[in-house]
Amino acid sequence: MIVSPEAPAIFEVSIKNDSTIVDAYVIHLADPPPWLTLVHSESNLLPATVRTVVVTLAVRPGVTAIAQRVTMPILIRSSTDPTQVTPLEIEVVVPRAGPQALASAHPQVVRLADVAEGTFTVQLDNRAANFDRRYVLSASDPEDVVRVGFIPSTIDLPAGGTAEATVRFSAPAPPPGKDISRQLTITATDPEGAVSVAVTVAQSTAAPPDSLPVRVRLEPAAPALVDTGTTAVNVVLDNRGGRALVKFNLSGRDPGGKVRFQFDHTRVAVQAGTLGYVRVVLETSLPARGATESRAFSVTAVSDDGQEAEATGTLELSSRPDPITSAALHVHPEHLATKGRKGEFTVDVDNRRGAEPLHVRLSGADEYGTARLAFQPDVLLVPPGQAARAGMVIEHARPAGGETASRRVQVRATSATGSIEAEASFTQHAENNRRLWAVVTVLLGVCVILPGIILWAMAPEFDSSTIESAVRQVADEANAGQMPNSDAVMTTAAGALLALLVLSTALMLLGLTGGGRLVRTGAIVAAACGVGVLVASSVPIGLPFVVVGSVVAFAGGVMLRR
Repeated sequence: MIVSPEAPAIFEVSIKNDSTIVDAYVIHLADPPPWLTLVHSESNLLPATVRTVVVTLAVRPGVTAIAQRVTMPILIRSSTDPTQVTPLEIEVVVPRAGPQALASAHPQVVRLADVAEGTFTVQLDNRAANFDRRYVLSASDPEDVVRVGFIPSTIDLPAGGTAEATVRFSAPAPPPGKDISRQLTITATDPEGAVSVAVTVAQSTAAPPDSLPVRVRLEPAAPALVDTGTTAVNVVLDNRGGRALVKFNLSGRDPGGKVRFQFDHTRVAVQAGTLGYVRVVLETSLPARGATESRAFSVTAVSDDGQEAEATGTLELSSRPDPITSAALHVHPEHLATKGRKGEFTVDVDNRRGAEPLHVRLSGADEYGTARLAFQPDVLLVPPGQAARAGMVIEHARPAGGETASRRVQVRATSATGSIEAEASFTQHAENNRRLWAVVTVLLGVCVILPGIILWAMAPEFDSSTIESAVRQVADEANAGQMPNSDAVMTTAAGALLALLVLSTALMLLGLTGGGRLVRTGAIVAAACGVGVLVASSVPIGLPFVVVGSVVAFAGGVMLRR
């Protein structure tokens, strides 16, 4: 079935209503393309009736229907029960239609001034046709002197679209001071015919200038020199505006008197309309390290007829700084604390900002000059843009117990031209063991006292029944108003003093938590109690232990003093 924008396709569909109720049927495309529409006539049917429905397929206005052959699925759907669908298929043919493409050039007039080459664009417009075209481009001019190239030379033109090609051409330039106009025809050809467009090429050539004086320039005019005082530049003698051969004598000038000139040739001839080149070597002294300096100079060309031309230039001199001036020295850590005799540091020599290798020797000392420093390695060669590391060990005697000593350590990296320094601190701390020895001494004294107490407690004179009997006797006689028996009094006193000795020993242990005062008091009381027990009981067996232990514990109490 053929469908075109001018002639829609019309066909009939017979529909039978097999249901028992009146039904209306909808006919539509299953997957309609954007360019195709479908309409149909009335499709209401009574039960058990048949009706012929007219269906029209048309191209949607304003939409290009590409030439093609396609099978379109059509669905006939019940209005009362949309699930009842009958599919159909119809083959739709869109015929090729449309005129030849339109050709245009942009710009239509190409103007060339003092040049022989130009470009313009050719556009082919196929928007009026619904099928693709392929055009081959060609060009012609009446004189057959224009050379033309196309990019691309073949244009694939889509249906309903446009495409462009770039045209590059060259044409002989007219004589100086003259104008010429050429007609160039661009033709696009396909199997159905050809289309063409005309382009006007307007060429002009400027009149020849009068003879110009020779100009002189330097290439480069401002050479930059780093760490060298020698360079070469070209003296360019421009005689392109001249009409005759010119001969020159070359010389150099330096206002500061610091630049020397060495020309390959001091006598040179330059043909008319050409350039002449002469190489000259410039030599000068270097500025100070890390400094920059500009030195002006000029080259003069004097012709045989006395005309003079001069070109000026500048030497931009720079000398890279000594690597030691841009290097940095770092000591890690900056603060080191230790309990020993030695400390270890790392020393970094940073040459990342330098442009030359850096060779340094490491040395150092503390602020008092008493510590010993050793570096491993003590000589470093640091490449430019890098850093190197060495180890440093410092050794010094430890301070007295409980004291802290701190000293600044200066580290120096020395090269042949200078040095850099860095500083760190080294702190030593010695632990105070005095209190530990004091505690040990007190415990030792208590341990010596305890055997004395045990020996006295095991003596018959200190039997619990004997002491209880003596205490009772003294109490009874005191209640009766009688003078107590001296033996009973002494026995009672000996027991009390022995108990006080035990208590003072416990006080010495309790005094370990303080500053030693309670230990010393307990030691004095314990010694006195030991002497009292001896006097009261006449039993000397425990006295040596008590006295010696009290003296030792007293010494420990003295050491505990803050």
